[in-house]
Amino acid sequence: MSRKIVNMQVKVSEAVKDRAKAVAKANGKTLSELVLKLLANAGDKELKSLVEQELKERPKPGRPWDK
Repeated sequence: MSRKIVNMQVKVSEAVKDRAKAVAKANGKTLSELVLKLLANAGDKELKSLVEQELKERPKPGRPWDK
């Protein structure tokens, strides 16, 4: 199944972005994965289901031959 991937932007200060990246890395996640997990905890069942499906289907970061 082909999926269309779109960009989503959040405007924050550089300090917030840098700290969020550090927190994500400390948890073994990418910044995108961290944001998606936080969105899943927003209290909406449909959003949580969509996020879980997205995280399951998305390719892992890095080069495919390193896996």
